[in-house]
Amino acid sequence: MSGWQAVKTTLILMVWLALLGGPGAASAQQKGAGFNDAVITGRVTSALDNDPVLRDMHISVETRDRVVHLRGFVDSMAQVDRAAALARRVEGVSAVRNAIRVTNRPSRASPAAGGRTRA
Repeated sequence: MSGWQAVKTTLILMVWLALLGGPGAASAQQKGAGFNDAVITGRVTSALDNDPVLRDMHISVETRDRVVHLRGFVDSMAQVDRAAALARRVEGVSAVRNAIRVTNRPSRASPAAGGRTRA
């Protein structure tokens, strides 16, 4: 095979491989484009920091496979719900796992909350 034929064969193979893998590769890139975990974490953190009710709360954000994990402490259940709602609105978030806790909330076992104590 001459030099020109080898180049021609290589070019044909490259075009063929591009056609076979092209559409699938392009859609895979578009599907996840701009939605990597670090970007999502940054957007959720920014949303929480810009919220007048939640900006002073201690909430940590971690994202794994587009699932946002919220942890920390707030003053009310309304704030727990608000943080989850803000996170869900961020583009690219597929789900929110909310482990935020309310500080100074009475325990279910405490007498003040109607729990029973042992005598």
